[in-house]
Amino acid sequence: MANGEKKFEDELKDLEAVVARIDSGELSLEESIDAFERGIGLVRVLNHKLDEIEKKVEVLVRNAQGELRATPYQNPAEEKDDDEF
Repeated sequence: MANGEKKFEDELKDLEAVVARIDSGELSLEESIDAFERGIGLVRVLNHKLDEIEKKVEVLVRNAQGELRATPYQNPAEEKDDDEF
């Protein structure tokens, strides 16, 4: 993790706090818009982090001989898209 970069869990808590502030109904229109923009930014950061993590994940697969081997993670939705062509 780079210096100054927040953990995924911390940014998720920040997003939850932003949503709670918006849901409270106590913000002015301008404050609500600012909070919404902050929330959108957090969603983008969190999605980027999830994409990076997904690229790093490996799944252990047992081959025909019963040996475990590491293979890159492939999203089942991506496999379905590949089969359509």
